[in-house]
Amino acid sequence: LLVILLYGQVVVSEEFLPLAEDGVHDKSGSAMEFLQEPQQALKDFPLDNIGAVDWVRTLQDGYIEPRKGVTGKEKMVAIDLDIIMKNTSTMPFVSFSHRNHTEWLTCSNCHTGIFMPQVGGNFITMAAILEGEYCGTCHGKVAFSTYNCDGCHKIDDNQSGLR
Repeated sequence: LLVILLYGQVVVSEEFLPLAEDGVHDKSGSAMEFLQEPQQALKDFPLDNIGAVDWVRTLQDGYIEPRKGVTGKEKMVAIDLDIIMKNTSTMPFVSFSHRNHTEWLTCSNCHTGIFMPQVGGNFITMAAILEGEYCGTCHGKVAFSTYNCDGCHKIDDNQSGLR
């Protein structure tokens, strides 16, 4: 068990809860006997620096090959575009990889309901993210934790030449 204190919040990295105890699945439902427990399903996946599944590496290293749609015949177009966000106070700049996101999702998952696809069109703050807006729509729920700072804050502004 690993406990980390970040931004006044306690982040706990531990083993995955059994489905019957996760508060999401109906433990009396007949489907429970067919579902694979997270502990078993995720046991070989690479972990990030806070002990959670590193989903980007899991996909890149071939541990999983998600379907692109319901039938599995749909095509997904990965967009190779990185966006550097420099309004990060004293934190390293944020590097947003469209490729990492579009290997899983189509553009319409985020644009325009969550993000406006234009420079300066989104006033993104950590407070908003932690309240479930912008990146926080998925991160901390179905994507890596919002408390894994290195997942986004990757570019040292003193060495980048971007300021």
